[in-house]
Amino acid sequence: MKDHDSERAGRSASVTWYGQAGFRLAAGESRVLIDPFLTDRPDRRYQPPATARDFADITLVLCTHEHLDHLDLPFLREFCAVNAAARIVLPLPVIDIAVGGGVDRARLAGATPGEELHDRDVTVHPVPALHGIGGDEPVVYEFSRDGGPVRFLGYVVEVGGIRFYHSGDCLVYPELPGTLAALAPDVLLIPINGRDHMRESGGIVGNMNETEAAWLCARVAQCAEVAPAYVIPMHYECIARNTGNPGHFTTLIHESGIPTTVLVPPRARPITLALP
Repeated sequence: MKDHDSERAGRSASVTWYGQAGFRLAAGESRVLIDPFLTDRPDRRYQPPATARDFADITLVLCTHEHLDHLDLPFLREFCAVNAAARIVLPLPVIDIAVGGGVDRARLAGATPGEELHDRDVTVHPVPALHGIGGDEPVVYEFSRDGGPVRFLGYVVEVGGIRFYHSGDCLVYPELPGTLAALAPDVLLIPINGRDHMRESGGIVGNMNETEAAWLCARVAQCAEVAPAYVIPMHYECIARNTGNPGHFTTLIHESGIPTTVLVPPRARPITLALP
């Protein structure tokens, strides 16, 4: 995609990772917060690196699904008290859960795959995520319950002219590489914590592992006319017994030969991504 390659030149955005799947993307006048998980819990391996007061300037919040490390209701209630303007986007079937958790319905917007959302200079493309239900129920990976509206999403977020794909919690499924290639993300934010029998027997729903995540990166690069410039692994160190290995993931990306740079950012410290 030659035109897209030339359009990349000179673009940059600030990216801050808060652990698990939480990111802040900043460019121009927009400040986007995705899947903040900043409530303290006994099973966290480190203290939350930020509080709601640190996000008074956020212009848009995106939550990918209902699980507590992606829809952090105690944090969102505090956030709404210090930020009166930012809209909170989440999958359409999850709105009632957020309202029941004390978030004002007027602050919420429902997202559906295939329907773009716009906020200031930000464009959001919701993408189905293959995830599932655990807890007290048998672990089943799906897009929704009983064929209803999709309740697990990823988002391709265009901010400052750069496209970020945040997968949410997701497994690889056949249509995903082609869907992403068509949206031409510049940066991939994808989980590497995997899944296994031991966790699933305890009701813990997993994600793609390091090998699957690296395969997805390679397939997107092969299907797209321009490979993603960066990939940032996530969801690998916050919760006890639910971790992954970013070093192994980095090795797999390098061995694949795709021209994508792996970034493993420090927590709560912004980095600037510049596109060539």
